[in-house]
Amino acid sequence: RIEMQHFGVKVSVVQHGFFKAGLVNSDVIERDLLRLWNTLTPEIRDSYGEKYFVEYIKAQRSSVKRLCDSDISKVIKCMEHALVAKYPRTRYRAGWDAKFFWLFLSYAPSCLSDML
Repeated sequence: RIEMQHFGVKVSVVQHGFFKAGLVNSDVIERDLLRLWNTLTPEIRDSYGEKYFVEYIKAQRSSVKRLCDSDISKVIKCMEHALVAKYPRTRYRAGWDAKFFWLFLSYAPSCLSDML
C-alpha cells in the first residue's frame, strides 16, 4: 500500500480469516503433517510418541471444522466493494477471526497500522 502511494495508486487491503479453501483443507494439512512426521528421526518420533501424533491430527481436524468459515463469498464481497466503490476502504476484514485479530488496529489511524 505504502510503496504504491508514491505512484498515485490507491490500494485496499483485504485481511481475511481462515476459510475452507485451498491450503486450509484438512486433507492437505494432514498430508503435509504426515510428510513432516516421516522426516523426523526415529528418536524424535519416539520422544513424542505415535499417540501424540494421532491426537494432534484429531485436534487439527477439529480446529479446521470449528474455526474455518465455508462461506468464501465474504472475501469476494470485500474484493468486489474495493474494486467498484467510489470511495473504497483502506482495509477490509472478512471473517470473524480477521475482525477479532485486527480489532485493536481498527481504532488506530491507517498510517500507524501500516507501520506495525
